[in-house]
Amino acid sequence: MNSTSFSIIQSQGTSAINSPFQVPMKEGQVVHGTIKKLYPNQTAEVQIGNQKVIAKLETPLKAGDSHFFQVEKSAPELQLKVVTGPLTQGNSIAQQGQQLLLAMNLPKTTEMQAAIQFFMKQQLPVSKETLMQVEQLLKQLPKDMTMKAALETIQKMVDMKLPLTASMLQTVTSGKSTDGLHNILQNLQTQLQLDQTVSPALKNNILENLVKLAEPFIGPVAGAMLGKQVEILQNQQQPLSSRLPMLQLLKESSVLPTTASLANPTPISGQQAVVNSAGELLLKLGQAPPSEKGQVLEQLRNWVSQQPSLTSTQKTEVLALLKNDSQPNQLQAVNNALTKVFAEQSQQAIFSKDLNGLTPKEHLVSLLGKGTTVESIAQTLQQVTNNSKNPTSSPLLTQTIVQAEQHVIQQLDGKAFEHAMKEVLKTLGFGYEAKLGSNSEEIRQLASQLKPQIVELLQNQTISSTIRDSAETVLARMNGLQILSNENGPQHQLLMQVPLEFLGKKMDATLEWNGRMKEDGKIDADFARIMFYLQLDTLEETVVDMQVQNRIVSITLYNNDVQLSSLAEKYKETIKNGLSSVGYQLSGVFIKTFEQQKMTAALKSKANTVDVQGVDIRI
Repeated sequence: MNSTSFSIIQSQGTSAINSPFQVPMKEGQVVHGTIKKLYPNQTAEVQIGNQKVIAKLETPLKAGDSHFFQVEKSAPELQLKVVTGPLTQGNSIAQQGQQLLLAMNLPKTTEMQAAIQFFMKQQLPVSKETLMQVEQLLKQLPKDMTMKAALETIQKMVDMKLPLTASMLQTVTSGKSTDGLHNILQNLQTQLQLDQTVSPALKNNILENLVKLAEPFIGPVAGAMLGKQVEILQNQQQPLSSRLPMLQLLKESSVLPTTASLANPTPISGQQAVVNSAGELLLKLGQAPPSEKGQVLEQLRNWVSQQPSLTSTQKTEVLALLKNDSQPNQLQAVNNALTKVFAEQSQQAIFSKDLNGLTPKEHLVSLLGKGTTVESIAQTLQQVTNNSKNPTSSPLLTQTIVQAEQHVIQQLDGKAFEHAMKEVLKTLGFGYEAKLGSNSEEIRQLASQLKPQIVELLQNQTISSTIRDSAETVLARMNGLQILSNENGPQHQLLMQVPLEFLGKKMDATLEWNGRMKEDGKIDADFARIMFYLQLDTLEETVVDMQVQNRIVSITLYNNDVQLSSLAEKYKETIKNGLSSVGYQLSGVFIKTFEQQKMTAALKSKANTVDVQGVDIRI
């Protein structure tokens, strides 16, 4: 996706959620103003941009004339110094720019003239120091950056009070890009594979993360695979030729203990498990003294009854074993039953989560004694994945892999994509700096993410210039997105890029969220604007613009495929019902081409134009 359509859609602004405000004037700034009224003691009412101010003037002026003024003092009273004489009505921006250049004794270079005209046209505050800095930036532009694009980025930097440096310009420019991360990550991966200057350990860590980004569903697939393997192993009706290799495989990979056998394939582990997992509750039942066993059974019955990831039949199956505390071999029977139902649901309800955020595969691993922490569960599932890549794998194992992948494909929905986005963002390490002050355990986890690894890579002065350029490009994109995610009083903006890859297809998704915060510091869910910039294999460049006003949602989809309107019609009712289920009302879904959007934006711009004299520079 190119930056043109990004700016086209953005040109609509976020007026629905933004309220107009006035920025206080600062000493040294030069502004355009028109004398509206004269008062005694050289005081006048001056129209500056969209606001009127009462200012003390150095010299008497004539009402109706326009001048460029410099702010001499902003408090306790505003004092303005005349920079230019009366501006002639009808002068072009270029002509007025020339007057200002002469008055401020600025060099008449091409870059300076472009800078001052841009600042005037965009009604931005201007000072001599700022103009000199901008001129130097424009003289050092990379070959692939136009002066227009650079000035638009500089405008953003000025608005956000960022330092006007070449490195910051590159960072913010990269953050504004909607080209996606796939290409620059792929370039880094290619360069690393060919490079010999990076330490092997760091190189392997980065390459592992880059591969992991391409497999956001590796955990769900591994969970479905493990579920199928355990299901085969527990099923006494399966032939010995199927069960025995499966038992050996799971024992060799340390997923099952050495005590596991065909007679008792899933023995009670007795290991600590993740809080509120099936493994932890079973451990409590096994350790409960006789006087408390009835109470623990009741807790377990309630837990099973409230498990959203289990079917009614599965709940009945387990609850039948929890009727009383006098059944023989009850603990092992309950363990077997829980393992069975969660093995099934690891395949049938892959992305389902309970009230504690645990999925069936995590409950299954906890029952097998490998779920002491969320990290240990992930390690176990990674081991399952590694086993599947063994070139000497049996046909039966290969079959379980194919079935697991099919189960995941069949269950791709909103929860699945939420999982994929979270996995990718976690692997990338966006915003890891914010967590550096956390406890040591979290810091160790952060070290395994891509961004801190790239920071470590760039600290090495011996790496090649090719690797450095590729790494700096990736880091600039990440930092740029963070810098552009900002708050302005109650208004907040969040930018995010997620390179998704699944089913052999790649999708670059850029998310822009604009909203406001309530007094309690929480996001106001009644008002927001969310935009998705997508680069899809089939539909190609696509933008989804969702605006929320008082929980009424309007969705506009931009794409150049003229057949999309008829294809999208059948999904409107699904969208309407989905929004209604979470308390929102759909007002409409509109499909437009990018050319139609250009025409709409042009008409809006023309309708909003007012006849004014001179050029206003907003403070």
